[in-house]
Amino acid sequence: MPEANAPAKPPFDYFRIAFFLAALTAIRAIVSPIEIWDGDFSHHANEMIFGFMLVQLLGFMLKALPRWVGRPILAPHLIRLILIAQALAFLLGLHDLALGAQLRSIVGLSAIAAFSVTAIRARATQAYPLLGLAAAHTGTGIVAALDLWSGATMLGFCLILAICFEVGNRIFPMVIDSGRTRDGRPSRPLPTAWLSLTQRITSLLTLLLWAFDLPYGTVAALAGISGLLWLIRIAPWHAFHYGGVSFMTFAMVAKRIGFLLLAIQALPGSPIPLAVPQHVLAIGGLASLAVAIATSMVRKRNGQSFQRSLLGTATYFCLACALAQRIGYAFHPEYGLSQLHTAQAFWLAGFAGYAVLVLRRRNTANCAR
Repeated sequence: MPEANAPAKPPFDYFRIAFFLAALTAIRAIVSPIEIWDGDFSHHANEMIFGFMLVQLLGFMLKALPRWVGRPILAPHLIRLILIAQALAFLLGLHDLALGAQLRSIVGLSAIAAFSVTAIRARATQAYPLLGLAAAHTGTGIVAALDLWSGATMLGFCLILAICFEVGNRIFPMVIDSGRTRDGRPSRPLPTAWLSLTQRITSLLTLLLWAFDLPYGTVAALAGISGLLWLIRIAPWHAFHYGGVSFMTFAMVAKRIGFLLLAIQALPGSPIPLAVPQHVLAIGGLASLAVAIATSMVRKRNGQSFQRSLLGTATYFCLACALAQRIGYAFHPEYGLSQLHTAQAFWLAGFAGYAVLVLRRRNTANCAR
């Protein structure tokens, strides 16, 4: 739903700065350290899971929580302090990635604790699941940054996937219904409670089993199938002609397909490498959904909800191509690193476009595609 009377030049927005820092973190996760492209993916994974996604989530909460809670989530000077600390953590990471990660996670956990105090005082129960998952994620990030438990990265990945389900399943139906009503179509009821509950429980259970290396194949299949049925019930194709809707749908579908691929990969003798469902979930389901939601929020703040832009389309295209190239490398690593470097180039281009999008107060003029 568009923000009424949005000014032509909106005031300084804290959430934009958080999104911009997240974009820079995603770029650094690819270009630094160089060991990433020599086979050491540990830093890359931690930077994306506990870096990009943490700061991205912070930006989302700065924008969404005041509406959910019904009051400012924090005093402006405290928000500025959190953002400055996150910026310092990013700069420190250029010198020492581990120290930067430790500071970033500690600041993130402190911010979520402060948000939680406001939400509890306001009795904003709808914010509790997100804040609880976010606290667990940032706490796991501290464990990973201090290198206290080798399984922290995997647990953090599963927690942030759970957060994306919590956020995406709230926002996506509203976005589609808003686009539908703009066209004069009647609103559609939400999917039935049993279907929503099934896909939510099976998804969370799959992630929990996966995190602790327990059998997850059957539950993953149920999560993927119920999730796709949930999406069909939403009928997102009714709003595909609006800016950003197709890409948000792509991200939502990628999450469900990722679960189905997990189920197939768990079968004995499966030809699918584990890297395939991992990257479908990470790039398609996590990074793409985070970008889609953030750019939707920026459009809304600019008073340009659902409007297409050439830069937005190019950004979405680059991220989709990065996923395709990374999957290609997972299936055929014998072809060398060319596909990996191509994926890297698309990733850098996509997040460079994203960094510009979140800071611009006006998107480019409407275009047909």
